[in-house]
Amino acid sequence: MNSAMREYYRGMTTTHCAVWARGDQAQLLGNAFSDRALQCALLGCDDPQVGADLAAALGAEAVDDVRQLLHQTSIDVLWLACPDVLDADLRSVIRASSVPVATSAPCREGFDPRLYDGDHARFIPLLRTGPAFHAATGCLEHLGRVHCMQVSASAGDHQTSLAALLLDCADLVMHTCGLPDEVFASHSGGVAPSADPAAGMSGHVTATMRFADGAAASITVSDGGGTWIRRATLLGEGGRVIITDEGVSWTDPDGHVQEAPPSESHATAGGLARWHLLRLAEGAPVEQPGHEAALLCEAIRLSCVTGQIEVPEHVGRMFVN
Repeated sequence: MNSAMREYYRGMTTTHCAVWARGDQAQLLGNAFSDRALQCALLGCDDPQVGADLAAALGAEAVDDVRQLLHQTSIDVLWLACPDVLDADLRSVIRASSVPVATSAPCREGFDPRLYDGDHARFIPLLRTGPAFHAATGCLEHLGRVHCMQVSASAGDHQTSLAALLLDCADLVMHTCGLPDEVFASHSGGVAPSADPAAGMSGHVTATMRFADGAAASITVSDGGGTWIRRATLLGEGGRVIITDEGVSWTDPDGHVQEAPPSESHATAGGLARWHLLRLAEGAPVEQPGHEAALLCEAIRLSCVTGQIEVPEHVGRMFVN
């Protein structure tokens, strides 16, 4: 189904969504459900009173158990908007659910090589699978081999987690350049990462990477940015391509701005979540980060802890039984 047909059918039907959220995510939910194409039918929260207030504001029915949402037959899609809710026990319940499930955060247990091998919960929103990156496909083909890339993502912790932002950026680096030979990263502000891979972290993380073919990449993520901003700058033989959630720009090596295709602009975390949730409910394929993207995240996290250069390939061996 092409985008024009999809929009036509959206105008005639409403997708019903169940949400598990946190008390401070009212703005995120308001942006996600600002379009009649997606309606919040059920909403739950760890704090029942806060959940009831959020549900009332969205005209939804309040529930007090996340597993209760998985047994509903009246919804089209379930969204785990709250960070730190997806754990191994919940994943086992999700696998048996007939309802497609989206999560805005990785699993709480930390790195697991099997995490994205058939797991029913689909991680959203990845920059690589969003409308702007889809629109940039032609530009990237003309760019040729990528010599250097910089990916950044910042948001408020009420929109997503630091781990989710890191996985998003790592996924794009992996998709573009592959697994780096070496990683050096540092953390500042917020809760610092610890020796426990499952422990939470917040604040700001910057990582630089070197690849066997001579390419270089860097990642900067922060959950202290307040508002949602993602940006990828790719430099290659064909010049420079910049991708944000608002669109694409392409400049050739001579400095001439080339024509870039328009894309659907979704500048907020909620608007992006709506785009992905509607696609998931329609049964559209939702690409997921590979286990090597999660491995890159773990190498970055470990480098923040040790203060040393880490080799992702060596880090991966730590998790082989």
